[in-house]
Parts: sequence; C-alpha cells; structure tokens
Amino acid sequence: WDRLAIEEYGIPGIVLMENAGTGATAIISGLNREDPARYPAPFVILCGPGNNGGDGFVVARHLFNSGFPVEVYLSREPAAAAEGSDAGINLCAIRKMGIPLESPGPDELGGILQQKSPCTIIDALLGTGLSRPLQDPYLAWVNAIAASRQAVIALDIPTGLDAGSGEVLGSCAAADHTITFAAAKTGLCQGSGPDFTGRLHVVNIGIPKNICEKGEKHQG
Repeated sequence: WDRLAIEEYGIPGIVLMENAGTGATAIISGLNREDPARYPAPFVILCGPGNNGGDGFVVARHLFNSGFPVEVYLSREPAAAAEGSDAGINLCAIRKMGIPLESPGPDELGGILQQKSPCTIIDALLGTGLSRPLQDPYLAWVNAIAASRQAVIALDIPTGLDAGSGEVLGSCAAADHTITFAAAKTGLCQGSGPDFTGRLHVVNIGIPKNICEKGEKHQG
C-alpha cells in the first residue's frame, strides 16, 4: 500500500511517515493523560535504521514539542547514503532540535532502562519486513525491553514478530499497546501475535481509499 501510494499516486513517503508519527503521538500522549502512572514520561524511543525508526523520530519530535521529556536511542544510525531518506531527514531534524540522542552498544540498553525507570518504552526498532530470527543488536535490545518491566508501546508491530504469520522470530517483547499504520497486519491477530500485541490501534496515514478498497477485496 505504501509503495502504491508513493509510486502510483505521487504521495511522498515522508508525508506517510509524518502522518504515522502524528497519529501515534496522539495515542501515546492520550495514554499518558489517562494513566500517567502506567505510561509515564520520559518516553524512551528505541529506533532502528529504517522507516520504523523514522516513525519513531517523528513521534520524538512531536512529543518533545508537546513538552514531554524524550530520549532517543539508535540501534544503528542510517547509513551515510541514506541521509536523504525519509528516516534520515527526520533524524537530522531531531538532532537540530537538541533531543537527547545516543547509540549504546547491544549490552548497554538493559542498564539504561533500569536507570530510567519508571519510563515508557516506544519500540520503533524494526517494522514489518523482518523475515529471519533476530540477531544483535536487535536480539539484545528486545530482551532488554522484555526484562525492563516498563510499559511498552510498539509502532506498527512489536519487534521480533512476523507480520504475516504471527511467529516469534527469535525473541519478542510484549507490548501494552501496538499502534499499527494503515491496516492491521495479519501477524498481530494470529499465531503468537495476540500474546505480544496488547491493545491494537490502527492509524490512518493517508493511503488513498482506492488502494485500501482494492486490497480488502483481494484479501477477501
């Protein structure tokens, strides 16, 4: 759907990313207002190098602009060749805003999360493209999330969960809430998916209605 929106309808990918992050921020800030003891600041946003991480950068920007304390931890920075990518542009923006940004080693995240307790972890490490078991640094980071006992909000899909089958690919940290974009992924609703998804929210990111209707008809 993303590819069709970009290639056939001319909607820039960064617009879809902005819509995803804006919608997710509204849900996250709402959870904090409704239950600040369970979903407290600071918001610790764990970002991978791809578009899922880019969604996390957008969320960081909007939460920061709303006055929340935010910290971003990179599992791996986007490559130099990707500096002009949608994720790279958003990373550059949060750097210029002065949002705290670090790139800890695979074995350092557990200690960081203990120091930040209580906090709310936002999982923006890997999106729907995962097809093989997690390896470090992602495996170590997912295990650190699971061991932290902090509230977890996953963007699009909990890292380590297969988006199609709901199979756990090596390890997965259960989310309290999963904010998925455009449509619910089948892996969130079958296999082990329901055990790790928590409450599911679907955010409209501006995919043209024509694409959604064709996709739903094809699935049916």
